[in-house]
Amino acid sequence: MNQILTLLSDIRFIIAVGAIFILLLIILIVTTVRARRYKSEYIELENRYQSIKQIPLSLKMNKAIAVSRVNQDTVDRVNSAQNKFDEVQSCISALASKLTDLERYISAGTLSKAGNAIKDIETSMTTTEADAKTLENMLDAILAKETAQREEVTTLKNRFRALKAQAAENAPKLYFAWPLVEQKVVDTEKMFATFEEWMFSSDFDKANRELVSIKAVMTELEEMIENMPSLLEDAKGVIPNMAEVLHKDYIHNRNRGVYLKHLNVEENLNQMTESLRESLKQLKTGSTLGVRETLDTMKAKLREMDQAVKQEGESFDAIQELSKESTALADEADKNAAYVKEAFAKSSSRFGFADLEEKLAEQIARLQALEAKMPAVMDSVRNYQVPASTVVGSLKELNEEIVACNTEFKNIRTRIEAASGDEERCKKQLVKLQIVMNQMQVKIRKYKLPNISEAYEDDMRRANDYIHRLDNLMEEVPLNMQLLNGTLQEALDFIYKLYNNVNNVVGTVMMVENTIVFGNRYRSTYADIDSELTRSELSFRNGEYTQALTTAIATIEKIHPGNYESMIKENAKSAA
Repeated sequence: MNQILTLLSDIRFIIAVGAIFILLLIILIVTTVRARRYKSEYIELENRYQSIKQIPLSLKMNKAIAVSRVNQDTVDRVNSAQNKFDEVQSCISALASKLTDLERYISAGTLSKAGNAIKDIETSMTTTEADAKTLENMLDAILAKETAQREEVTTLKNRFRALKAQAAENAPKLYFAWPLVEQKVVDTEKMFATFEEWMFSSDFDKANRELVSIKAVMTELEEMIENMPSLLEDAKGVIPNMAEVLHKDYIHNRNRGVYLKHLNVEENLNQMTESLRESLKQLKTGSTLGVRETLDTMKAKLREMDQAVKQEGESFDAIQELSKESTALADEADKNAAYVKEAFAKSSSRFGFADLEEKLAEQIARLQALEAKMPAVMDSVRNYQVPASTVVGSLKELNEEIVACNTEFKNIRTRIEAASGDEERCKKQLVKLQIVMNQMQVKIRKYKLPNISEAYEDDMRRANDYIHRLDNLMEEVPLNMQLLNGTLQEALDFIYKLYNNVNNVVGTVMMVENTIVFGNRYRSTYADIDSELTRSELSFRNGEYTQALTTAIATIEKIHPGNYESMIKENAKSAA
C-alpha cells in the first residue's frame, strides 16, 4: 500500500499519466474531425447520387423505345442508347451499394475504410455523371421532335386560353356568329386531346399533323375574334346609317327640284344593299376573307355619293342666288349704261372726254352680247334638266362678266360725276369768294378808313384778278380742270388770308375810335391826356392804326390802370 502511495506521489508518474491523457484526447479530437469530414463528404456524394437519379433516364428511354417502334430510322440509335442505359443503371446500383457501405464505415468508426471508400466512390461518381449526361443527350436527340412539339403545343395552349378569354369578353360583339365561335372552341379542345393521344403513343408525325390543324383552326378563330366585332359594327351599324343619311339627303334635294338622275343613287343603294347582305351571310359562316375590303369600298362610295348629292344641292342653291344676282346686276348695268350714254353726250365736249368714247362703245357692245347670252343660261337654270354643278360654272362666268362690265360703266360714271362735281364745287367756291370780296369792300366803306396802305390796295386788285381768271376758266370749253382746281386753291388761300387781315384792321380801327371817344371826357381835365390823344388821332389819320391804338391805350392806362379794357367796352355799348 505504501508503495502505491509512493508511486502516486511521484511527480514522474503524474507527468506520465498527464501525457497519456493528452495523447488520448488528441487522438479523440482527430478521430472526431475525420469522422465529421467523412460525414460531410458522404452527404455531398449522396446529393450527387440523387442528382443522377433525378435525371428522367427511364422515362426518356421508354419514350425512345416507343419512338423506335414507329420510326425504324431510330432503331440503331435507340439500341445504342439502351446499352448505355444498362451501363448507367448498373453504375447507379453500384454507387448505391458503395454509399451504403460508406455510411456503415462512418457509423462504425472505421475511418480508414471510409477514406478509401470515399476515394473509390468519387471516381465512380464522376464517371457515372458523365455517362448519365451523355445518355441524356443521346435520348434528347432521339426525342428532339417530341420536345419541339411539346414546346409548340404549350405555346398554342397558352394562346388558346387567351383567345377563349378574349372571346368571352367580346361575346356581345360576336353575337352574330357566336354559335360558330363556340363550335370552333370545342373543336380546338378536341384537337388538343387528340394531339395528346398521338404523343402518348409516340406517333409524332400524326401529332404534328394534328398541330397543323390546331394552328389553322386557331388562326380562323383569332381572325374572327379580332376582326368580327369591327366588321359587324360596320355591316350592321355604320354602313346602314350612312345609307340612310344618303337616302334622306337624296330625297330632300330631289323634292327641292335638284337634278340628281346622273348620280344613280337609288340603283347604287340597291346594289350595295345586296352586297351588304352577301357580306353578312359570309360573316355568319365565320369567314372574314375579303369582307373588310368590301365594307371599306361601300363606305367610301357612300361618302362619295353623299358628298356628290350635297354638292348638287349646294350648287342648286348657288345658281338660285347667282341667277337673282345676275338679273339684278344686268338691270344695274343697263341703268348705268343708259346714264353714262346720256351724261357722256351732254358733257363729253365740256369736260374733254374724247378718250372715253371708244371705251364706252366697247362696253355697250359687251353688255349687249351678255344680255343676248343670258336667256340661254337662265333657261338651263329654270329647266332643272342638267346637273346644277355643271350649270353653276357657266352662271358664275356670266355673273363675273356682268360684274366686270358694270364695274367699267360705274368707273366711267364716277369719272363723269367727278368732273361735274368739280365744276359745281368750283362754281360754289367762286360765288363764296365773290361774297367775301364784297364783304371786305363793304367793311372798308362802312368804317370809312381814312387811309389804307398801298399793299392792301394791291392785294384787293390781285384778289379781283383771281375772280376774273376763275370766271374765264369756267367759260372755257373743254374745261381745264387741273388748271381750274389749281387756280381755285390759290385764290382761296390768298383771298381768305386777305379777308382775315381786313377784319383785323377793322377791329383795330374800332378799338382806336372807342378808346379815343372814351378818353375825350378827360381832355379838358388833363393836358397830357389831351396831348397823347391828339398824337393817337394823328397816327390814325395817317393809317398807322396799330401805333394809334398803342398810344391811346397807354394814355387811358394812366387814368384807369388795369381797367381800361372793360371801361372802353362799357363806353362803346353806351354809345351804341
